[in-house]
Amino acid sequence: MSGARPFDPRRVPFYYGWVVLVVGTVGMLASVPGQTAGVSVFTEHLSSATGLTRLQLATAYLIGTTSSGLLLPFGGRWIDLFGSRVVAAGATVGLALTITSLSFVGPMSAITGLVVMSLGFGALRFCGQGLLTLSSRTMISQWFDRRRGLVASGSSAAFAFVFSLTPTLLFALVELSGFRWAWRQLAIGLVFGLGTLIVVFYRNTPEGCGLMIDGGGPIPDGAKPSALIDHIAATRRQAITDTRFWIVTLPIFSLSVVGTALTFHIIDLGQEVGLEESTIVLIFVPIALVSIPISLVSGWLADTIPVLGLAVAMSVGQLVMYLTVGELGHPVWRIVALASWGASSGMRAALMAAALPRLFGRTHLGSIAGAQMSALVIGSALGPFFFAWVEAAAGSYRRALWLSIIGPLASLLLAAVHIVRERTAGGLTGC
Repeated sequence: MSGARPFDPRRVPFYYGWVVLVVGTVGMLASVPGQTAGVSVFTEHLSSATGLTRLQLATAYLIGTTSSGLLLPFGGRWIDLFGSRVVAAGATVGLALTITSLSFVGPMSAITGLVVMSLGFGALRFCGQGLLTLSSRTMISQWFDRRRGLVASGSSAAFAFVFSLTPTLLFALVELSGFRWAWRQLAIGLVFGLGTLIVVFYRNTPEGCGLMIDGGGPIPDGAKPSALIDHIAATRRQAITDTRFWIVTLPIFSLSVVGTALTFHIIDLGQEVGLEESTIVLIFVPIALVSIPISLVSGWLADTIPVLGLAVAMSVGQLVMYLTVGELGHPVWRIVALASWGASSGMRAALMAAALPRLFGRTHLGSIAGAQMSALVIGSALGPFFFAWVEAAAGSYRRALWLSIIGPLASLLLAAVHIVRERTAGGLTGC
């Protein structure tokens, strides 16, 4: 049994899923260099080092991130085939190699820079935001059933809090060491710190370790307890042709577009709304303070009510967010904007953790989650370019925010259609 190396989780005096929860959360946090919040700190330095403009970098970011998003369904399939442990280890090495390579960039022509940075951003996003995050989150979801929403939301709350501090911490590291050595130090930490954690503590599933899910104890020899039976075992094809998949995924995709764009252009947005650089980068702290309790409440709700209700609530929160973020310079609207942004982010964590296994089962969870993560990553690719293009054409980010309401509105429309269809068929399914 591969899950028994280097030690057997059955010998741990408590349910090993709690260890998985902690190390999986650390794994998601370690994806920071491949997340937009991590990349945004280095954007101006990359522009100065390569000679590329902000729009050219946004274009490279679009190409690289879109490419990584298109590859992520294969990553989800790898998780189903090889397990989260192997995929997370490979992603960690890949992310470390990528940021080390990017630390050596220098002046380039526009064409050469576009190619090099597209490849760099592609590898950065595929390994960091993609594989490392996906494998760690999927592993956590595999170890819990009855409390999956609450457990995963607790993980996401910790993730959101630390993430809110990421820009400030990385700014300090860059100021101390320069952007090149900052990336190299992060690479060393990934390989020797996270790499060791993955090899020693990551485990794919409770069944693979001879344990019953949710702390039911060791699996009796020759027995197949009912807890192991995946009563819903939808394939990826079945999931993505189901309306419920898109009711859940569309608001996640939309927030990825807008959230990534705002993070990528956060300094420029601050100038537009009249906020200093030192002030605008701190908005992520109140966003996290709102998202953490919302995430925990949403996780509890995801275990007790139909998860589609959370998707509807998240879509409504996004409508408020998109219509008010452009007014961050006004104190009252700033409160509304950051509160709705934090609420939407908190609900997203519960949806991504609990909705897919609840709706479609665990058998092909890696492949299905990979499809959803692909949409999320592609959304994060489109966001910076779309907002940069609209700002260049209209001179303001507000127009891009107004256009972004299409995503949550589409989810609400699909939810309404689904409710009508279910009632016509004889009652709601409870999903």
